Formats: sequence, C-alpha cells, structure tokens
Amino acid sequence: MFFGIVSGCGIWTFYEVLTYWMFANGYVLFPVEWLESPIYIAFLFLLIPHIRAHHFYFTHRLTHWKPLYDAAHYLHHKNTNTGPWSGLSMHPIEHLLYLSGVFLHWVIPSHPIHACFHLLHAGISPTWGHTGFNRIQVNKFRIDTNYFHYLHHRYFECNYGNLDMPWDHLFGTFHDGSQESKKRMGARLRERNK
Repeated sequence: MFFGIVSGCGIWTFYEVLTYWMFANGYVLFPVEWLESPIYIAFLFLLIPHIRAHHFYFTHRLTHWKPLYDAAHYLHHKNTNTGPWSGLSMHPIEHLLYLSGVFLHWVIPSHPIHACFHLLHAGISPTWGHTGFNRIQVNKFRIDTNYFHYLHHRYFECNYGNLDMPWDHLFGTFHDGSQESKKRMGARLRERNK
C-alpha cells in the first residue's frame, strides 16, 4: 500500500497538476473547448481507454527489460498473489513510466478533463487486473476481469497487456492458463535463452 499511495498518488498528482498548469498557461499544443468540438471531445473520451491499453502494454514490456526490471519492476512482482492494492504497488520509476500516457494530451487536441480522465483511468484500472477473480457477477450482469494478468504475476513472461488488445497474441506472449500455453511459453523462453 505504501508505494501505491505515496509514490503512485504522488506522481499521479504531480503529472495532473503539471498538465493543468500547462493547459492554463498555453503550453499545450492544441487545447480544445467543449463548444468547439463536442463530437471530437466525446470520441476522445471513448478512445482514451484504448490509448491507455496500448501504452500499458509497451511500457509494461519495457519494464521487463532486465535493467529496468532489476531497478524497479521487481517490486511490483513481489505480489505473486495479487490483490486490489497490488495494482499500483510500483517503484517510483515505474510510476513515472506507467502514468506518462497523460503526456499525450500535451500534443494532441485535448481538454483538461481528458487528462483528468486519462489519469483516473490509469489509477483505478489496475484494480481489475489484480483482484484475483475471473469475473464479478451480479444477477445476469457480468464483468470479466483480467484473470490472465494473474498468470503474468505467476509466470512473469506472459500476458503483458490487456484482453482487449492484440499485442500478446501478436508477440506470442498470450497465456490462457492451459498446459498448451505453458508449453509454448517454455519453448519460447528456451529459444530466447540459447
């Protein structure tokens, strides 16, 4: 909890304040007003979770590069049995990378509320992937959570992204929990370590 609250919330707050200051002082390249482009503003709200998912995959793969893993990401992987608090339990270096997606709003047409939503989404999204449950169901309403991220914490070398992004499938790092996936992962690691 310490790293999530102190480092995570601290860097989140710093990035958010810096971004608001940049919007307020004209340092953002393309500020957008609500009445100018309401359709674009609504579209960007829908796009932000997908932008974040791409950013997450590639920054997460970066943190598995041995120098960064040894310096920072190892701390997050101390949580092999994940829980909601483990999602933001990261080294400050990793928080700097993980939350850096908000910088996009400095260079694309954007409104401060988009940056706020972007950081809020980044702050609460790890909870779903770290709950340890496959799904949450109330009556007939069901939300499938990122069970495969649990497998990432178990095996470390698979499932770097989210279910809604193709990157793990494209790069051969998808693991569905089956013995076949485990064998494929083992073969990939043996090939890499030759």
